[in-house]
Parts: sequence; C-alpha cells; structure tokens
Amino acid sequence: MNTPLHQRLLFLTALGAACAVGCARSSGTAVWTDQGEVAQLRKALGEGAAGKADVAATAAEPAGFAMIRGTFKMEGAPPPRKILTVNKDQDICMPGGKEALSEELVVDANGGIKDVVIYCITKMPKDDPKWEHPDYAAAKTQPLIFDQKNCVFLTHMLVARSSQTILLKNSDTKGHNANIVAKGKALSANSLIPTGASSNYVPGGESPEPFDVTCSIHPWMSAKMLTRDNPIFAVTKADGSFEIKNVPAGVPLEFKVWQESSKFIQTAKVNGTLAKWPKGKMTLKGKDMLEPGKSLTLEVMVDATLFAK
Repeated sequence: MNTPLHQRLLFLTALGAACAVGCARSSGTAVWTDQGEVAQLRKALGEGAAGKADVAATAAEPAGFAMIRGTFKMEGAPPPRKILTVNKDQDICMPGGKEALSEELVVDANGGIKDVVIYCITKMPKDDPKWEHPDYAAAKTQPLIFDQKNCVFLTHMLVARSSQTILLKNSDTKGHNANIVAKGKALSANSLIPTGASSNYVPGGESPEPFDVTCSIHPWMSAKMLTRDNPIFAVTKADGSFEIKNVPAGVPLEFKVWQESSKFIQTAKVNGTLAKWPKGKMTLKGKDMLEPGKSLTLEVMVDATLFAK
C-alpha cells in the first residue's frame, strides 16, 4: 500500500537517515525531523515503534566453519611440580613408593603447557546448524568417563557439554568420592563411589569458569571441570597442543583462556606479537575473524612468571 500517510512516513524516515550521515560532514544548516510526527504516523498506520518502514537489524550469521589449532608453551623455566602429602592408603596411592605430584601445572621438556582450556563464550542459538556443526550435534549427549586410579583423577581438566552425562568411575581397590563444587548454572554433587563402582553426573547447566572436584577420603586428590552449552572448546595435551574443529566462521567470537596455576591468562605472545586478554578474554573480530574452510594457527608463549610458584 502506498497511501499519502505511508509516503509521508517514508519521507521523514529517509530524511532522518540522510541527516545522520550528511549533517555530520556539512557545515551548513542542520535538517531537523519531528520524531513525534514519525511516531504519530506509525501509530496511524498501525505500525510498532520499529516500523515496517525500517529495515530490521539482523545479527550476523556464520558463513561456514573453520578450525583453530596451536600450542601453548612456557617462556622461561617452569616452577617445580609440588609434592603432595599422602597420609593414608600409601600402598594404592603411592605405588612402588613413588611420590605423588601435583597436576596443577605440568610442563614438558619443550615448554608445552598441559591442561590450558580455551572455550568460546559467545552466545549462540541452540540447535542451529549454522552455528553448530552436525558432528557436534551428534555427540551432544555422548557420555564421558571421569576415572580414578592410584588416587589420581585420570583427567585433571575435564570439559563437557552441559547436556552430557559424566560417568564417575573408581578403578581403585579403595573407596573414593567425587565432591563436585560447581559454579554458575552447573549442579554440584557429592558421590560416594565404592571400589569398582561408578556414578552418573549430569551438569544440567554451564559454568563461567572451571570448578573443583576433590575426594574427601583422600584430600590431596583434585581435578577441575568446566561445563559449556556450546561445543567450541579444547584442552591442551601434554605437549601444549590443541585443536578446535568446526568453529563458526565469518562472525565475531570471544574466548576465555584459563590454566589452573595462572587462572585466566591475560598476557601472552601470540605468533610473536604481544597480546593482552583482559580477564582471559581473547576476541576474534574484524580482520581476525575466521574464514570458512580455513585454519587459524595460534602459537602462544606465556611467561613463566605468570604461574604460581
């Protein structure tokens, strides 16, 4: 329909837009539009505040998927691993009399940092194939195993989706418990797990950062968990390497970078250039956005002084 009222509304809307661009660059007389008149015209036409005459602003959508891979290495000499005090069940917890060492910070001979977690904090539509690759959708409820052996949580840094079931196992010949002190919307739990038994834990929500898992029976035992709604995350391996497949490309993304000893990593050299990540937040936007079908490599060097001694 193209009534005089519609024509008047379109004219005022276009005039306001032209002024927003042109008046800022001109030293001439500013053009003024009566926003009250615009609102009255919209009301008369039965349109809302946004108006059908306006072009709706739509959020950017991914143009495909990409990969992020790389390594985290320590620059400088790593602090020595802490020796844990094992005050009971030494026959199981210290096999062969071997000292129990903390897993808080493990660095290999080449400086690779184990258990750095990189996770996307950008809010994404649920079950949208433009944002979540079908490979991730298929594994959304796939169970994960969190085992204990020789009084050690075998996965020190476990990241799971909020929808996944985590099977808490006990492969020792002594009883354990898994005391999960969750954060955010994730659920806490405290499960007694007899020898050879298991218990299911369903997080039910996501956590903003990793949280503690301990064993009250053997208090030196500890691990970390992180639960996320989206599947875009990774934990570095023993050599410091990581890989995140099928990351939404062509849209701005924000990540958090965390390691137990340093907590959120805020300063690092990335591909030789100093980078600052306030509160551990790494942003990929503008020219740094991922390109569909391509891979982004991040070689990250973190100064040894940032880690707890």
